[in-house]
Amino acid sequence: MEQILNGILEAIEDERKAQKHYQFLAEIAEDPKVKKFFEQLKSDEEGHEKILLARYEAFAKMLEAEKSVK
Repeated sequence: MEQILNGILEAIEDERKAQKHYQFLAEIAEDPKVKKFFEQLKSDEEGHEKILLARYEAFAKMLEAEKSVK
């Protein structure tokens, strides 16, 4: 179970890195359509991060419940 939590934390960090990368690309984009495209990708990554955080919290609670039963 700890491996799952660590994997989710790594995925969250990857999502955050992607957000920064897409933000940078949006900032340097000269074409408004391209800028909007990268802004949308950043928004998508923010959504992924929220999902992963929720899953992390759920797994952490499960792990804590299992520990208290033992």
